Amino acid sequence: MYNISFFLLSVTMTVVAIWIVQKFLDIFLLRKKRNIVSISVWSIFAVYQLIIMYGYGQALFWTPFIMILLFLCISILGYHKAGKIKLFLALILYVVWILVEMMVFFFLGNMPIEKSTNDVIGTIISKIIMIIGINIITIFWRKKENGFIPTKYLLILLLFPIGTIYIVFFEYYSGGYHDNTIFSMIVLSILLLFNIEIFELFPKLGKILDYEKEKAVYTQHIHSISQNTEEKEKMMKEFHNEKHNFINELIALKECVLNNEKDIVIDSFENIIKKISDSEAISNSGNLTVDALINDKYAIAKEKNIAFKLKITIPEVLPFDQCDIGILIGNALDNAIEAVTKCKIYEKCISISMGVKKKSLVLMINNPYESSIIKDESGNFRTMKMEALKHGYGLSSIIRTVDKYGGELFIETDDNIFSLTIILNSSNFNRISPNFTR
Repeated sequence: MYNISFFLLSVTMTVVAIWIVQKFLDIFLLRKKRNIVSISVWSIFAVYQLIIMYGYGQALFWTPFIMILLFLCISILGYHKAGKIKLFLALILYVVWILVEMMVFFFLGNMPIEKSTNDVIGTIISKIIMIIGINIITIFWRKKENGFIPTKYLLILLLFPIGTIYIVFFEYYSGGYHDNTIFSMIVLSILLLFNIEIFELFPKLGKILDYEKEKAVYTQHIHSISQNTEEKEKMMKEFHNEKHNFINELIALKECVLNNEKDIVIDSFENIIKKISDSEAISNSGNLTVDALINDKYAIAKEKNIAFKLKITIPEVLPFDQCDIGILIGNALDNAIEAVTKCKIYEKCISISMGVKKKSLVLMINNPYESSIIKDESGNFRTMKMEALKHGYGLSSIIRTVDKYGGELFIETDDNIFSLTIILNSSNFNRISPNFTR
């Protein structure tokens, strides 16, 4: 009965060993399509691991050479990249694995546990530690691919393998290994497989959170579009009212001209010119997308007594997706308007500069702020809104758009002035405007 139960645990630990090697190589190398040769190498590795596991983890003097050779063969036949890198990775994986096992067995050697039990528990714990290490490396090395996962979720998930180590150690230390061998082996096998599965779900969790993040961003954009639509409806109503009033004024002016009332006609024209000068169209760069965005945001800002200062010198056509320009300017101005609205001491004014320099589009937005600025453990700015999970993605959207064009983003927060500088690179400008200076 013991041999059957231990064989079951050995098979489980072999599966875990295969998973560790595959996950480690996946971090740094691009996996090839499966073929007969690569499957054969994996099979040889699995059989060899099973032999070692079933022999209580005891290895002969030639075991390190065989393990390194198998790691190297797996990386050569199953993955793309230079041979030197593969050899280096094979050596690193084996050395780290051995060091982990040495430390675990050194710790267990000072505990009152039988030698045979020591070998089993040491092998299990060392593999769990490798699982934790491989996943931590995966999360931070391939963070962009796996999506954003809050650190607190990582810490919560780490409780499972830590709890597994606790169960393994005290199961054997308390004598459970002798009292109910087959039950212990089954429980430990399930726990080991759960450790693998829970970390397999981790990247998927990141993508789900990333999806929710994108969903929140699009919700914000829809809300922004809805606000802009309401503003345009309001402007159209005002336009029709102005049109009706303008017709009446023209009729009155016609009578004044017929009656040769020159002073009244001049005063009426001056009032009309003043109304046109005070219209909402503050941006007239010639670029329809940029002008529409800034003018829409200005209409919102004006109702909150916020002034705009513009310095825009750009081509009529920009070599960037209009939606991306909307994400950059829209989110940046939304954040600026929100910050300035809360100002009670500083002047409520937003400065917008935009131009082309060395075939790069440069956008700079400066605004005062009086509320506290909080950053998370990664140095990213955090939202101060109540429903934090549904907000605070404006800056993330800007960063993602900037990365799309291989650009740069600079943020300064000196003297209660929030300065945002965005640089988008492109060599396809149809017309280069004069050099842009701050």
